[in-house]
Amino acid sequence: MRIIGLLSWYEEPASWLAECVAGLAQICDHLVAVDGPYARFPGAIRKPASGSEQADTIARTAAGAGIGCTLHVPRQPWWGNEVEKRSFMFDLAMTIAEPGTDWLLRVDADEVFTTVPPDTRALLTKSDRDVAEVTMWERGIDDGQDSQFPIRILFRALPGIRIQQAHYVVTVPRPDGGTRVLVGNDSVHQAELAEPLWDVRLEHRTRQRPAMRRAAKDQYYAQLPEIEQVSRL
Repeated sequence: MRIIGLLSWYEEPASWLAECVAGLAQICDHLVAVDGPYARFPGAIRKPASGSEQADTIARTAAGAGIGCTLHVPRQPWWGNEVEKRSFMFDLAMTIAEPGTDWLLRVDADEVFTTVPPDTRALLTKSDRDVAEVTMWERGIDDGQDSQFPIRILFRALPGIRIQQAHYVVTVPRPDGGTRVLVGNDSVHQAELAEPLWDVRLEHRTRQRPAMRRAAKDQYYAQLPEIEQVSRL
């Protein structure tokens, strides 16, 4: 069983990318890293890729950590925004994964693993579930109070796994033509049970971004109700 990391990045500090990849190397055997902005992200048309120095940082860090690396740098923005970009990552990872055996681990470049217990891989190997959740935490920048919550970022490499409707909705097809929801919107979807790996801790650093980057991200996410709409599957 292998664990294949899926990393989405765009215009990140080299130090963040290096830390993110080094954290992934604690648990992953291979990394699939995909660059590029969502079409609705401010400045996406003007700069559709981050630059070779960021891709080099990812590749060099992965090599130094002893894991394989597959990089994709696009020549244009992701016109389907975050849904298209994440779907592409899953599709690319499935070209090298062993279906039904390997696991896919999805993160963004502003996230870094701070704790990965040594039995994590063994627990995944024994699990009879197809999705697992870890603990994501954020530093209390404004009020000094850290926050934490469970998040589903590990998925068995099942044929047809995809992002549907919204960037966080992960599904796989049923043999009868229906849809299994591994991660969904609680108000309209019935997601399957997840393997609890809450001792695995992933820090979300978005609050530590420079003010201009936070403003650009807020501008993009303000458009999500128009871009992404969920319904029953």
